[in-house]
Amino acid sequence: MKKSDWQYLVDTLLFICIFGISFIGILMAFFLPKGPAALESQKYFLGLHRHQWGDIHLYISLAFVFLVIIHLILAWTWIKGKAKTLFKQGWRTMLTMTVIIACLVLVVFWAVTPKYSQKYADYGKRSGTVPEKPSELGELIDKDSGEVTITGKLTLEEIEYITGIPTEEIIDALGLPSGTPHDETLGQLRKKHGFDVVEFRDVLTDLMNRAQPEHESTLIPRKTSSKKQETPQKEEGLYEEEHEHKLTRGRQADETSGILITGRMTLRELADQTGLSARTIATRLGLPANAPLDEHLGRLRRMYGFSMQELRDIITSMMEN
Repeated sequence: MKKSDWQYLVDTLLFICIFGISFIGILMAFFLPKGPAALESQKYFLGLHRHQWGDIHLYISLAFVFLVIIHLILAWTWIKGKAKTLFKQGWRTMLTMTVIIACLVLVVFWAVTPKYSQKYADYGKRSGTVPEKPSELGELIDKDSGEVTITGKLTLEEIEYITGIPTEEIIDALGLPSGTPHDETLGQLRKKHGFDVVEFRDVLTDLMNRAQPEHESTLIPRKTSSKKQETPQKEEGLYEEEHEHKLTRGRQADETSGILITGRMTLRELADQTGLSARTIATRLGLPANAPLDEHLGRLRRMYGFSMQELRDIITSMMEN
């Protein structure tokens, strides 16, 4: 390639980098909120978090710096000749001053920016800590029975405040992505990731019992009509009494005998408890032949779209037969 061809290629790539840097900079400055006070769900654009856009911004910036160096090398003869024409004997001094002035831009911005601003005092404090919550959240815990009322209006942060179970443990147990926002309501998360409230209560109760095995931790549903409360056993997959020692159950079942299935279990663990074939269970669920048998049921549910109640129904049917 000729020198002019290289210059054209480098200049084209520089334009692409400038466009990317400018677009992401404007996006992060004016459209993606920042700081712990902003909702995590608002920090996403096209499925990427503002920190991910920041990483892309960094990579493009590094590429831009590399291309600028190549551009200067390719154009050095022209730059030197033009500087000699304009500044005569002082051309070296002027080029040196240009570099110094470029460095001073950062110094100027640093000098005029307020130091230790209170505006940023609380940035990052939410990570790894339990935020203070309104006193009305305490009303969701029955002081006598220890029962916890879970509703779709609660966020994962609020549930952490109520139960003491770290949010990341809840996310992992449900099989949700690691970047799941902590401040979205359960109703919003359920619509986005497809889990049901019963499954969530099963998982959370299991975590609470593991954290405090000496105490009886109970989750109760949001108050509903008496008609719905009359048949909780049918909803939770509690079946014929003569098989109750083998039938599957959910955390809401009044009868606690049977096999408890939660999103933290794997198909192999389920097979060990039921005596059934893990691959047969996967086939009955409609999973592909290469579906992992050691993956958590919560993650498999998200990957392949079945529900925990559907799984309980299948296991119960297989065991009865």
